[in-house]
Amino acid sequence: MNSNSHRLCFAITCAIALLPACRAGAARPAPVSPATAEAAASPRVLAGTGAVAFHPSRPLLAWSDGKRWHVLDLHTDRVADFTGDSEIADLAYAPDGDLWLVGDRAERWRDGRRSCRSEAADLSRVLGTARDGIAAAGYGHSDGVGPLRHPVWIDTHCGITRYPGEPLPAGVADASADQGGIAGKDTRSPRAVPKGFVAPAGTSAKPIAVSHDGRWWVGGDAGRLHLYRATGGR
Repeated sequence: MNSNSHRLCFAITCAIALLPACRAGAARPAPVSPATAEAAASPRVLAGTGAVAFHPSRPLLAWSDGKRWHVLDLHTDRVADFTGDSEIADLAYAPDGDLWLVGDRAERWRDGRRSCRSEAADLSRVLGTARDGIAAAGYGHSDGVGPLRHPVWIDTHCGITRYPGEPLPAGVADASADQGGIAGKDTRSPRAVPKGFVAPAGTSAKPIAVSHDGRWWVGGDAGRLHLYRATGGR
């Protein structure tokens, strides 16, 4: 066998040895970065422009739309729809999973059934929730002064305790930015966004609420509500 034949055999042997590695490399998909996966996920548009709230421990999202409200199971994608008697100004989940609705009155719901309903109250916002009730408020003006916050405490039987009206804190322009509460009541925010949470690049939605496990978040964009699935949840 001459030198040319030796070189040809050597080249063929090397090619055969490298073939499995080439095949393995071709079959292996390129890794997808969290940022790419997040950007590729299309948000779900929620009907209406009302309030939103995540359940404190279960994969449930509630949101309102006029007199209607909806509860989405984030695992099964099933939606339960409900219709009330009046406009829903705000809603919030209590730590035990009860759903509170506020507007002309306050109502407490559990597993799709109403547990109680308050007297007329003209409420605009849930300020905080607790196991023994919620802090809520209505807003208005008096003698050219305002807006004034009119706070109430609503117990688990929908009994209302009213507190004197008070000016909004400095720097708070309207009810939507009010983070106040009631002195002596240990409540938590109904729409907690973790400190430092930043919407992924590529979306202009402003975060409104984040699920308890960090897997889901709702953002507001151009007057609409968008539900996103986060890639970095626990």
